[in-house]
Amino acid sequence: MIERLCVIAERYGIGGEALRELTELYEHALPRTPTQRIGDPHPTVPAPSTPEELKRRYIDVGLIAVGGFSEVREAWDGHVRRCVALKMQLPSRSSPDDCARFRQEVTLTAQLQHPGIVPLYDWGELPDGRIWFTMKRVRGDTIGRRIDALHSHRGAEFVRTLRRLLDDFRRLCEPVAHAHAQRIIHRDISPQNLMVGDLGEVHVMDWGLARDLGGSVAVPWAGGAASGPAAPDLSETSVRTRVAGTPFYMSPEQAHGEIAAMGPTSDVYAFGAVLYEILSGRPPYAPPRGEREGPEQTIERVQSGPPRPIEEVARIEVPKELHALCRRAMERAPAGRYADAGALMEAVRDWLDGADRQERAARIVEDARDAHCARIARMRAEADQRRARSREILDGLRSFHRAQEKAEGWRLEDEAAAIEQKALREEIYWTQKLRSALNEVPDMTQAHAALAEHYAESLLRAHAEHDQPAATRFAALLEDHARYLPEGGRARYEALLRGDARLTLVTAPEGARVAIKPYESVGRYLMPSDENALTTIAPLREFGLRRGSYLLLLTAPGYREVRYPVALGGDEHWDGVRPGGTAPYPIRLLREDELGADDVYVPGGWFIAGGDPRAGESLPRRRVWLDGFVIKQHPVTNAEFVAFLNTLVEEGRAADARRHCPIQPFGATMSDDAPLAYLLDARSGRYSLKSPETERALPVVFVDWPAAMAYAAYWARKTGLPWRLPSELEWEKAARGVDGRFMPWGDQVEPTWACVSGSHPERKSLMPVHEYRTDVSPYGVRGMAGNVRDWCVERWYLDGPRVEGDVVQVEVAPEDDPAFRPARGGAWISAGDLMRLAVRYSEPPTRRHGVLGFRLARQITV
Repeated sequence: MIERLCVIAERYGIGGEALRELTELYEHALPRTPTQRIGDPHPTVPAPSTPEELKRRYIDVGLIAVGGFSEVREAWDGHVRRCVALKMQLPSRSSPDDCARFRQEVTLTAQLQHPGIVPLYDWGELPDGRIWFTMKRVRGDTIGRRIDALHSHRGAEFVRTLRRLLDDFRRLCEPVAHAHAQRIIHRDISPQNLMVGDLGEVHVMDWGLARDLGGSVAVPWAGGAASGPAAPDLSETSVRTRVAGTPFYMSPEQAHGEIAAMGPTSDVYAFGAVLYEILSGRPPYAPPRGEREGPEQTIERVQSGPPRPIEEVARIEVPKELHALCRRAMERAPAGRYADAGALMEAVRDWLDGADRQERAARIVEDARDAHCARIARMRAEADQRRARSREILDGLRSFHRAQEKAEGWRLEDEAAAIEQKALREEIYWTQKLRSALNEVPDMTQAHAALAEHYAESLLRAHAEHDQPAATRFAALLEDHARYLPEGGRARYEALLRGDARLTLVTAPEGARVAIKPYESVGRYLMPSDENALTTIAPLREFGLRRGSYLLLLTAPGYREVRYPVALGGDEHWDGVRPGGTAPYPIRLLREDELGADDVYVPGGWFIAGGDPRAGESLPRRRVWLDGFVIKQHPVTNAEFVAFLNTLVEEGRAADARRHCPIQPFGATMSDDAPLAYLLDARSGRYSLKSPETERALPVVFVDWPAAMAYAAYWARKTGLPWRLPSELEWEKAARGVDGRFMPWGDQVEPTWACVSGSHPERKSLMPVHEYRTDVSPYGVRGMAGNVRDWCVERWYLDGPRVEGDVVQVEVAPEDDPAFRPARGGAWISAGDLMRLAVRYSEPPTRRHGVLGFRLARQITV
């Protein structure tokens, strides 16, 4: 750049004194401190500045302090326009050894990159060999002044101030611990070299006596091997041949001049001596008040034996635990002290943590409750309100409505989700605060009780969601917190962890035989175990069982066997009480003549609806009550539907039969001229199957909702029973049972157990309703995970059927209502998660599709 500057000057006729001044100005503008990466493991010493640069760059502001070797002055750095502290050797201390000491201080200060160690900015050498350097200008109090202020207080104010000062002391140990980690010792720890800045920051000052135990510091020497005299020998024998340090605070080995014996524990002793002064108001070895003695006499007393015991001189308000801490730090033998400043720091921190831990912990628990619990409840209520409003909006729209019309509903959904995330974060903050209270007091009952309740709820939720890893984690956390509770508060959680549960069951008629079979996984297929079955007689009153899912088989002479699944959580009582009731709802057994061969009875009771996060449009998980009903084991078949159409023809309703006859489209789109799925005899008007042998047992498809309803009405007239299409929650309970399983056979999504895409190697297609006997629900209903979907009876609502007081309300949609209808179940084209039983579909009632069929259901009156 200088060469280029000369070329430019020549081009424009600049030379002589003007060119010299320009060149000098450019050189002075260059930064003297090289850029250094943060976290550099090998910090470098900045290049030295010349005496001329010292004069040009720094303006003396005034004296700060004078020591035995140097003076420190405040200076204005004109280069970067800030005040700095400029430390310079005194003219009387310019011997080679003293210069070497200053050089080493420069190097060590540059090496120790820590916020508590004043950073070095610039340095240089004067013509007489003296060294100077600049540092950050630190303003604040020394620990010495703070000790004086501490001992002006009495009683509780002294204790409070002591704790604050000990926290400063703890933080001042950290920079020295950093140095110890790099095998550097300070060797002059004293109250005057420990400072607390105006902003509360701490600084360990004056590293002039510091020693590098590892010998890895390369001391800068301006002359160098080629351009000046050889650098002086900086070994301990040449530079540290005399005792150095502040006598009151130096360790015995330092007082004896035992260089080889000095290490991190020597700094620990000095910190202990500072602590001695904090606790007593006077340094160790201080002469009696009113007397004076020189440094040599103090050093002799340090060499001869320990000072007065801290217990004799400490203020009466000082906690006795601090006596022991001070004694250990000032042990005469280095091996008896804390290993380094970091260990001392941790000991002081431990005392500070324990001194007020009960009070702090109580405040934390109270703050956690006041600041978070009410807010979490409020947020979740607000999210529920937004979600409900969103569902109202979206429920009134259809898939073909414009995105602009759905935007408000989407916005409310997004806001609800965002609020839920905030509530979750709030819950995390709450638990973190409770844990921080336990960091204060590990056995604090209030914090353990709150966390135990939280993890108990989380454990129940994990069991409900079939999340075994989460259940294992929450069980361990619950156990960890419950063990700290009194016996009375612990019992419920212990029962939950053991999985203790109770079953109450009343039957009509009484005295039914009850076989209780636990569900067990056999190759991931849940099977009721005969081997571990129990047999008893109803009624059962708080019958003890372990947590899990069970199939109860209820039998009595003259009655059809009832399959009654139950799901028991840990410490749960399955009491069978209907919402609003006070006594167990009796499970009615049906006589043989009350059920047809293809009828499946689903007794009234509680069950888990929705809650499958991988099922499209799944309802939120909710435990609801559904009164007893009967549902057909299989979907309606082609043979049965042809019989229905021919009955309509016989009744003179040929037009209705023609309207309800399945129509097969030519392609993906239905048209009015699409061919009938059945043969129509032109003379008789009757219908028949095109391939009776292969089609009769196949479920009917390509029927719309009115056709399915017409068939239900026909079957109700024929049997005298109130047959209809099932409600979608009746369908879901009949398919899933009561334990919230995702598939009829458990949670495994397995295509070989149902007629779905991937079930067989050949081309996928409909299968007869009696195929795939593994696709069977806990109640014995078949074909719920595959083959065909089933039309449901009510209107489609995003929130699902209406539920009042936890009781599902079955509401039949008017036949002329054009609103969408629900359809449930897997189908022969379903793949993967589309098999899941909580998946919900909505279709216009006129929809005809090759996967849409139906089955019938009817209510049971008690």
